[in-house]
Amino acid sequence: MRRLCLFLAIIGLAVAAGPTITILHTNDLHQAVGRLPGIAGYAAQYKAKHPNTVFIDAGDWFDRGSSLPLVTRGEAIYGAMANMGYDMWILGNHDWAYSGARLRELMAKYPVPVLGSNLASTDHPLPENVLPILLKEIAGIRVGFFGITLDTYGKNPRSRPYIHVLDARESTAEAIRALKARKVDVIVAVTHLGFRRMKHETARTCPTDLDLAQEFPPIDVIVGGHSHSTLKEKQIREIHAETGTIIVQAGASGRYMGRLTLEIDPATRKIAEFDVELVGLDEQKPRHPETAAFLAAQYAAHMPNAKQVVGTLDQALERYNTGYWYAEFLREQTRADIVLLPVTAFYKEPKTFPKGPMTVERLQGYFFDKVLIELRVSGDDLIAYLMRPSVTHRLNPLHDRGRPYSEDAIYYAGLDVAFSEQAKTVLFTLDNGPERTYTVVTPWFHSWRHLLDGEERGLPTRATARKAKPLPGLSRSDQRVLPVTTMQLMIDEAVARGITFQRKYAKPRPDWPVWKAHYEAERQKR
Repeated sequence: MRRLCLFLAIIGLAVAAGPTITILHTNDLHQAVGRLPGIAGYAAQYKAKHPNTVFIDAGDWFDRGSSLPLVTRGEAIYGAMANMGYDMWILGNHDWAYSGARLRELMAKYPVPVLGSNLASTDHPLPENVLPILLKEIAGIRVGFFGITLDTYGKNPRSRPYIHVLDARESTAEAIRALKARKVDVIVAVTHLGFRRMKHETARTCPTDLDLAQEFPPIDVIVGGHSHSTLKEKQIREIHAETGTIIVQAGASGRYMGRLTLEIDPATRKIAEFDVELVGLDEQKPRHPETAAFLAAQYAAHMPNAKQVVGTLDQALERYNTGYWYAEFLREQTRADIVLLPVTAFYKEPKTFPKGPMTVERLQGYFFDKVLIELRVSGDDLIAYLMRPSVTHRLNPLHDRGRPYSEDAIYYAGLDVAFSEQAKTVLFTLDNGPERTYTVVTPWFHSWRHLLDGEERGLPTRATARKAKPLPGLSRSDQRVLPVTTMQLMIDEAVARGITFQRKYAKPRPDWPVWKAHYEAERQKR
């Protein structure tokens, strides 16, 4: 009798149980192309066994990671992801890295639905696959999706005429109204807002995922990105208990993908229960052949020597030593007397570059391709230029560390710069004195302020470069654009003879922090 009762209870539970819907999700892949075939393989295998599954990405495909997407201006990762079976995705703030114009090209070429609830355009219509909302009927349940991208950057249509960003809160309210009008059962927001504000976002007004959950109760699920948060089950359930919203996010760089399974109450057609999992890379054993083949073709076409080892970092190379090494490298390669190198000429986010073998792929990820401009300048004019307050303090390598500095540090080779604590002034020494004329080489764009929508992280045309004034205010007797770019010089030398990396300073110079303190004191007086 007991067995019969148990059997009947199990049958009753089975009858009462509602449909399940699974969301597989990634975010902040940041050009981690090596992990894509494994992610896609796991997703394909899971979807084959569980057809009521949607596969979503929450933005930031570009920047960092492999330099293959850099060389292909985004196509290597965008095209690979289009082969991975994603049902939809949204843009992250880094996804304008190769320009709004390029972003539109890739969207049109690979028509995966883009949830663009707060995307707009002025001069150029958005591609047809950019959707303010998306409705899917899954297991008989009407699920409504919308996507919100961080609005802290890029709200000005003038600076981003191809694709700009609208207010996050207003667009969220509008998307929810539209989905309710379509009588959806479950509302899913896919966001690139961050779980919480990050440390550097002190002045930000754009909502986080937590803000969105608290301010917009109709949202049932938030699939997030931006803050690189690896949210685990305990925290997800605590937030759900507080807000009534399930918020998930799966770290960054493809180390994990997330799985959220929703059990739907058949009577109310609402979420009755849920289950979450962070799927580690070790579990992603099957590789997706189409994705792997696409990436192999991209490597063959654009970076056939990607894995060639061209040097070794015997120890971690600090950012400032990277800048000084690179300036000296360009000086030797161009036979210039002096090189002035903006920090924007290389990847400036890490404080150090880790030790280990340097491959062509890694090299191209650290050092950006820039046009090289050569100037003929008298020593007196050069010193006068460097002594300008807007320039002088940029020669302190601590100037690349953010506020109150501008992050526009300039590294140099062929001269010496020191701060005199006693005289409270910066001293300049040229190798051959101020009387002679020097050949100065500098990469251009020289500052992030020169970036144009359509040319971000790309090369300006030679015609544009010939008109450039990379060091405004510096008197020059002659100027020309060199025939090779920084990357051509770098790769040709690396492949032919290899590269030796040297640290100019074993430790930071003692005058740098004193100089920094002087600069900060001067700023406070203004």
